[in-house]
Amino acid sequence: MSVTRCLPMLLLSAAVLLGVGCQRPVDERNALMDQNREAQSEIDRLRAALDRSMLDIGSVNAENSRLQAENDDLRRRLADAGNAGIANRGASTGFEGIPDIEVERTDTQIAVRVPGDVLFASGQAELKGSSLATLDELAGILQSQYPNNTIRIEGYTDQDPIRRSGWADNLELSLQRAAAVHRHLATRGLSSERMYAAGFGATRLRNSKEQSRRVEIVVVLRE
Repeated sequence: MSVTRCLPMLLLSAAVLLGVGCQRPVDERNALMDQNREAQSEIDRLRAALDRSMLDIGSVNAENSRLQAENDDLRRRLADAGNAGIANRGASTGFEGIPDIEVERTDTQIAVRVPGDVLFASGQAELKGSSLATLDELAGILQSQYPNNTIRIEGYTDQDPIRRSGWADNLELSLQRAAAVHRHLATRGLSSERMYAAGFGATRLRNSKEQSRRVEIVVVLRE
């Protein structure tokens, strides 16, 4: 075969080889670019996950700090309340030294317990004459030392059922006894607007029947 006839075939072969040689770098470049995009996407995902994790850690730390501060504040308040209660229980109320009564003070009130047998005859709601001096002394202290405090007068009985008196039950008797004390204190200058009477019947029993029958004059220190 002559060189002239073989030349077109040689040129075609060269073109094919040249095209194949040029295409391979392009394919490799495209593959590398795809891999690069995938790697960048994974990097972005991991960075976002790390940011969320750091945010969560920060939120947890902030919440822990808030709860710790609340706990510390509660401990301080409980300690202050306990110390105040101890101080109040040891503080003078002005009612000490009055015969036949018992005084109990907390940080919210002062309860002056007057035995029912000192104030009333059995089954009665009319004050004994001998009890008026005690009530008058209490009224003087309430006027001088607690002129602006609310006064709650509570009547109590023992749990023996009412049999011979005309009261419907112990609840009615306790209320009428509290009301009798209320009325007497009002005659000694205490304003009825800051006093009220309540009957509790045989609830809140104490150690004995004698102790359960009582009227408590409660000075409200904090509403």
